[in-house]
Amino acid sequence: MRSLFLFAVSTIAFAALAQTEHFVEVGGSTLGPLLPYYSPNIVTIEVGDMVTWTNESGTHNVDGRLDFYPANPEGFTNGDPSNDDWTYSYTFTIPGVYNYMCGSEGHSATQTGRVFVLEPNSVPENRPAAAIVLSPVPAKDHLLVETGDLQVARFDVIGSDGRTLLTFQAGTGKQTRLDVGTLAAGTYLLRITEAPERTTVRRFSKQ
Repeated sequence: MRSLFLFAVSTIAFAALAQTEHFVEVGGSTLGPLLPYYSPNIVTIEVGDMVTWTNESGTHNVDGRLDFYPANPEGFTNGDPSNDDWTYSYTFTIPGVYNYMCGSEGHSATQTGRVFVLEPNSVPENRPAAAIVLSPVPAKDHLLVETGDLQVARFDVIGSDGRTLLTFQAGTGKQTRLDVGTLAAGTYLLRITEAPERTTVRRFSKQ
């Protein structure tokens, strides 16, 4: 009976830590009619999640080595390009932005991908989803962040390469104005850090 109880407890603990698997299709050819691709080519996951790539057609690989993408938090690859029916899985354990491409000649013109790995959201589940509101969307010179009654310490703007581009200290009210006029047009992540070090991440666009 005791062994059965311990088995049940360990099973529950394992389930609580179970990762989410995300799937990316790989295919295409420079000879057409479908150019080399990853689908989807942008994936947003959490730390501990797994991404699995499956080759459907053509000669491809997944190459996110630091030699090509030194800003990646860590490198990953499944080796040389192959036209086999291969499957490659990688578990991301460090938050940040990961870029990758296909190493076949000419494929990187269209066949690149990106994985956004977010820190697990430690916000209680009963928090209203609308507790944090960003406006205007897209932003131009500034971004207004409505945080309600949250005790926010700072805001960090993270670029597509995973670097922290801007850091702002939170204001004393329920709304903070962030000057983002120096940012180039594109998509960014806003990391909102509360005390004690609880984080929430929101995506926004800059025009």
